[in-house]
Amino acid sequence: MAKKKPNYKLKALRMESGLKQEELARKSGIALTTYVRKENGITEFTVSECERIAQVLQENPVDIFFNHRVAKETTKMG
Repeated sequence: MAKKKPNYKLKALRMESGLKQEELARKSGIALTTYVRKENGITEFTVSECERIAQVLQENPVDIFFNHRVAKETTKMG
C-alpha cells in the first residue's frame, strides 16, 4: 500500500489555531495515535472525523480535506 501525502493544509490550520495534535485530537474525539497517523497520511480520515475537525477549526471541511488540484484537472477535461 502506497503512503498518501500528509495533510499539510490541516497541519497549517491546526498550527495557526495554536493547537497541538493532542489538543485537536481530543477536541474532535479522535485518539491521539489515530489522529497523528491520519494527519501524516498513513490512514484516511472518515467523513465524520473531517466534519468534527472542521468544526473545531471553524473551517469548511472541503477546504481542508479536498484536493483542489484534482478539481482543476477535472474541470480541464470537462
